[in-house]
Amino acid sequence: MTRVKWLVIFAAFVATAITSFVIGRLSGLGSARASSAHVYTLRTGDKILIPVINQRCSVSGEGGSPDLFCSRAKGPTHQVVFFRNSILVWKVGNPDRPAWSGKP
Repeated sequence: MTRVKWLVIFAAFVATAITSFVIGRLSGLGSARASSAHVYTLRTGDKILIPVINQRCSVSGEGGSPDLFCSRAKGPTHQVVFFRNSILVWKVGNPDRPAWSGKP
């Protein structure tokens, strides 16, 4: 292809992207609006329920480090623990071999 054809293709791509962006912004479909966040301070022994994602969490400690332990309220398949410096995910009944681990 010649340089002119590439330039025309590139210009058409940019024009399409800009048009899509402008239409999305004007129609309000560009991004989801989140509700205001609430901040809660939890202490050891507190339990919370997050109905939107069907999770039940409890605050406890392991080895002197506080953690937030979460799993589904009914029929859990995986469990998640949030530590200050790591996140562990494992299948129910197999806490010695995490299915995933990472840093927050």
